[in-house]
Amino acid sequence: MSFVPNVQNQISFQSTEYLLTDREKSMLQNSWATYFSDFVFPRIDEAPFAVLYSTKDSRPNTPVNVQVGALILKELHGLSDDGVFTALLFDLRFRVALHTKDFDEQPMS
Repeated sequence: MSFVPNVQNQISFQSTEYLLTDREKSMLQNSWATYFSDFVFPRIDEAPFAVLYSTKDSRPNTPVNVQVGALILKELHGLSDDGVFTALLFDLRFRVALHTKDFDEQPMS
């Protein structure tokens, strides 16, 4: 698996965030997820992890900042491995916090 830094920041037209009411958008904006997304997630440096991956061309890695962020959220919320995976699939706050709200399929392998 080769290392590719996560640069996914563009909002998709299919984002579930477009389906929210103004009240729901406001609640999401004022939630822990937005703080995590704005202040914690950008500080997760992927570069030190690059040495753990092959230099040969191969399938790209799952974004390291998503993996590390998911582990942080797992501990903060007292979730099991399955619990954090389920939250990432079904809870918009987790997807916002980990910048995965626009992926067609969640990037956890």
